Amino acid sequence: MKKVIAGALALSLCTAVVSCKKESQTQSSVSTDTLATVLPKDSADASKTDSVSATAAPATTTTVEVITKNDGKYPHDVKLFEDKNFTDRLKKVVGKDYDEMVKSFNVESPIVSENAIYKLHGCKQHDCPGYATSIYYDAKNDNLNVSIDRNGKVTDFAEKGKITISESLKAK
Repeated sequence: MKKVIAGALALSLCTAVVSCKKESQTQSSVSTDTLATVLPKDSADASKTDSVSATAAPATTTTVEVITKNDGKYPHDVKLFEDKNFTDRLKKVVGKDYDEMVKSFNVESPIVSENAIYKLHGCKQHDCPGYATSIYYDAKNDNLNVSIDRNGKVTDFAEKGKITISESLKAK
């Protein structure tokens, strides 16, 4: 009787060890497959991004289109701050404030427009009243304005002159 109990115990122990080994092998092969699948996909995405930005950068209408063709979409979704023409113009307008502005453009509103004037708004995560940015683009006059609000102190930047913004667009 003792031999039967000992045999049954040994058999169940072996079964448990073998099934654990199979489970570990299955998990590692799945994670290996997943890594193999993810890596080529990422590198493929990077090459697509590079080729798109390389072909889009020379076009002068890109700055207009990245804003005007994306009304209602979020700046992050259209990779606004990755558009070279747009960022080059923005850097010229805001100068030394550019890096802080982009870093603090975390909480975004969709791109909105009124009478061919587009508004993009973003603020610092967990501190919107402390740092908020509104970017205005006048498509008729190809003019860019930026307004940065730091704790109630507003600094305005204009590319070609101040854009007249309606109260309803400001409120959007």
